[in-house]
Amino acid sequence: RLYRDSCVKTTDNVYIKDLRVIKNVDMKNMILVDNAIYSFGFQLSNGIPIIPFKHDKTDNEFLHLEKFLKDCAEKEIDDLREPIRNSFHF
Repeated sequence: RLYRDSCVKTTDNVYIKDLRVIKNVDMKNMILVDNAIYSFGFQLSNGIPIIPFKHDKTDNEFLHLEKFLKDCAEKEIDDLREPIRNSFHF
């Protein structure tokens, strides 16, 4: 998990998460799930946007995320950035 203290603060007071701080995992094996697209601006190909949770019992965002991740696992995807790019077109 990367919290605000792990982020790079821009001159516009925007916090961007930088996966390069994680040294023991290859970039192709990491995803960054966040409700703010700018937060994965340094590694767009690793980012999966998600709608913010607002204590709504009909919220099913994590079910969609789970399906996406299971599909990747079943297909034995070597580089997670590829299906992220294909799905989200950043």
